[in-house]
Amino acid sequence: MSELDLRIGDDGARAGALGALPTAEERELLWRIGLFSADDALALRKMWRILQNQTDDYLDMVLGVVAAYPALATVLDSVRIKNPEKTTENDADIHRLFRQWLQETCMAPHELSWLKRGYREWRSSPTAQATPMPLPNYRYLIVLSIPLVATARSLLLANGLAAQPAEEMQCALLKAILLQVTLLSKLYVREGAW
Repeated sequence: MSELDLRIGDDGARAGALGALPTAEERELLWRIGLFSADDALALRKMWRILQNQTDDYLDMVLGVVAAYPALATVLDSVRIKNPEKTTENDADIHRLFRQWLQETCMAPHELSWLKRGYREWRSSPTAQATPMPLPNYRYLIVLSIPLVATARSLLLANGLAAQPAEEMQCALLKAILLQVTLLSKLYVREGAW
């Protein structure tokens, strides 16, 4: 079999062949189509300066939203770091990974180091059991964007930021997350359809 299948989520949905990370040209085109501007990059850097010491609070708020919906809580459980008996270590790892993702998203949105690492790891894993982090069902990647963005806005306003700059940062974060989800979608879509 020339295609590498990857188990996705609890329902056993399968992806087609794991393609390579989209090329720099493909990524740049998506950033342009997504109307991601220099102003958006600046807004994200400002947002990082405000939220960098609150990433644990930010993640806890997002996890609170996720926990309110059993389907999303199940997704979170499927994405948790292995070794369920080491819950404290798992939670620390999740907080560390979230902080790293947020920092890279805000400070270097075009670099996407976490995504490049993920593609390498997922492509090198011959089986779902060896996958470093299982991929959730695709539909949840999209809807999880909403609590991530709404929660960030709540934190920005709680820090005394005026509504207009908070909205600009929220919009920039939404663009960045949706573009990341678009790039991740290549792991779910059969070869040639992406």
